[in-house]
Amino acid sequence: YGELSAQFTKLAGRPVRFAVWDRRMIELVDSEQESNPNLLGNSTTTAGANMLAEVLKGTPKLFLPHANLPITEGSRPGRSHPGNISVLMPVRNHESGAVIAALMLSGYGLDEQYAEMLKRWSADSQGEVYLISQRGAMLTSSRYADHLGELPLARDKSSSLEASPNGQPIMVRDPGTNLLDGSRPSQASATWLPTLLARQVSSGDNGSFVDGYRNYVGEKVVGAWRWLPDHGVGIALEENYDRAFALARTLRNSLLTLAGLFSIALLGFTLAVAWGERSRRLKSISIVGPYQIQDLLGEGGMGRVYLAEHALLCRQSAIKVLTKGDNDLSVISRFEREVQLASQLTHPNTISIYDFGRSREGVFYYAMEYINGAHLGQLVEYTGPVEPGRTIYILRQLCRALSEAHQAGVVHRDVKPQNIMVCNRGGEPDFVKLFDYGLVKAFAPGVSQNPSQTRVVVGTPRFMAPERLNSPWLADPRVDIYSVGALAYYLLTAQLPPLVTVGDASEGEQPGVETLDLPPAVVDFGGILSVCMSVEPASRPSNMTSLLRELDSLTKKFPWTVGDSELWWSQHEEKLLKLVRAKRNQLPVDGDKLWRRAGK
Repeated sequence: YGELSAQFTKLAGRPVRFAVWDRRMIELVDSEQESNPNLLGNSTTTAGANMLAEVLKGTPKLFLPHANLPITEGSRPGRSHPGNISVLMPVRNHESGAVIAALMLSGYGLDEQYAEMLKRWSADSQGEVYLISQRGAMLTSSRYADHLGELPLARDKSSSLEASPNGQPIMVRDPGTNLLDGSRPSQASATWLPTLLARQVSSGDNGSFVDGYRNYVGEKVVGAWRWLPDHGVGIALEENYDRAFALARTLRNSLLTLAGLFSIALLGFTLAVAWGERSRRLKSISIVGPYQIQDLLGEGGMGRVYLAEHALLCRQSAIKVLTKGDNDLSVISRFEREVQLASQLTHPNTISIYDFGRSREGVFYYAMEYINGAHLGQLVEYTGPVEPGRTIYILRQLCRALSEAHQAGVVHRDVKPQNIMVCNRGGEPDFVKLFDYGLVKAFAPGVSQNPSQTRVVVGTPRFMAPERLNSPWLADPRVDIYSVGALAYYLLTAQLPPLVTVGDASEGEQPGVETLDLPPAVVDFGGILSVCMSVEPASRPSNMTSLLRELDSLTKKFPWTVGDSELWWSQHEEKLLKLVRAKRNQLPVDGDKLWRRAGK
């Protein structure tokens, strides 16, 4: 304890507060152990265990005492002083790099840096900048501190920590009237709804609102907010409506600048740790061509897909980077073919290609539009079986995208839930985007179909036409038609489609209503599924136009309108996108590891 305290004081130039937990989540050392010796040897609270679990996986975390309950059992309420910001970080074995403990540090100057930023902003503004938790609690001091004792504000009664001498942390809720002019609300503060800003922050989104709304004291304001996912808090900027209306155009830029300064100040102390973790996550890639890498979205057969932003356009894009076989000419050729063929397609339900190139470091990449939505596997995980009418609504868009590809002479060959996004795009809900042309193959005249060029079966067996298991080089449009049928089965039942092989044809076991075991509510789909999933390619619809006609014939019995989609997204978009964010780092590669609902 004494040696740690001396080392931290030497590094920070002042006394600091600290605590250490081992991998069992037992507290080993605490700077307050002399005044509270019962802390040592104690296990963590439930909230503390949840936070330390992330740190022990290697992720640094921000700890705000007003937003988080005590970490260790027996901690005194208010042991962290109001406004005190702490950082939790992993401690690694010097030789192996394995995480062996978690360290919390506070009192090293971050509080002063944040206060100085607020002071600089306030010098030129009558607005307020504050941190807010996802449940709507204010985590920093209020600009109305001189009046807090007189105002009946909503308080966080569940908090055991004191945000200020005036009581529990303030909940950012709308009192329904302006408390500053002496008005008093007619309802108890416990019934107040979160302010517009607090509601948006709770969804984990970024944005601004300049039409005016009431803040937590009932004053009409305009505001902007930005969620900091790495730290689990939001940063909010609010300005009096009358004063700020003329500044509406610059409001968002001001907030982005402030959020950036806050992040820089926070990460300054943990730069080495945080950079090491991010480097491991981004696999040493930070800039690709004109794109700044922001996060890892997923990994596929040839490379990784990152979320990135164009340096000049400031437009978010998805960047696919070739990371496997980048010295293999055949792999490079396949990567180039993927982007070249995909870039020829212009249907709105096909992902748009923005750019293609090679970075100065020799990394091949291409940029495509970034879709803020869910792939169909995540949709099924969230909803279970998809309504029949909605299934048709989704499949018709997919078929139209594939129809354009087939007319252009290319077959996708990897139609599966993970490669089809559904989103609320430009005011059009349930908008479908088909992407990942990694297995696309041309079948137009003059293009070689030499079997020797493709000897390995690549794809997802459950959604793959059975003839491709024996002949991987096949590029007949009917392999995509089979996959659409398998996808329809998956959407309607939330079950993986049966694995059908060419050998089934000799036994006369064509998939049908009985063998597919369809629920009674969707038994009418048996006919279309049986022909699409036929073992014999000749028995399937000859093209996507024929399949679209079959789907259209079912729309009268299973209607689904744009209004139905709008209603669904208005009720479920926030929760669905939260699921997507939670699954971002868990994208499966094997089709037989598709998302299954609990109990299935």
